[in-house]
Amino acid sequence: MKTLALVGGDLALGDGGYRTLTGAARIRQDLALALAESYGHDPYHPAYGSVLEAYIGEPLTAELELLVRSEVVRVVQEYVAAQQASIAADALSGSRSRFSHQDVVKQVQSITTDIAYDVLKVRIAIRTEAGETVRIARTVDL
Repeated sequence: MKTLALVGGDLALGDGGYRTLTGAARIRQDLALALAESYGHDPYHPAYGSVLEAYIGEPLTAELELLVRSEVVRVVQEYVAAQQASIAADALSGSRSRFSHQDVVKQVQSITTDIAYDVLKVRIAIRTEAGETVRIARTVDL
């Protein structure tokens, strides 16, 4: 499945039109956007986004690190659930799936967090149905 590529929040231009993304690049962009978007901001998708921005200014503790990790897990689970729901809807309607094996998350391999001073770094490693590993990094200034 293709999605429009974004660069700095703007649509990216390509040869003869807008650039699109598939596979690992699509998953990386989708999850980075979900982690950056405020939770509940989209009225049509109320479970989309994250609450990471709520942790800005909080003291850097082991509890905060666990809260951030938990939020990242929730966002990834929502993303996988939305993919699975679309795949099931396509199958029930008899349509060809809108996703290729490169676009579907099969397994979350790891989620790590690292706090240094007032910066929290989150790294996610995901494996697709095609066997490709996708790495996503997100930095949260606290």
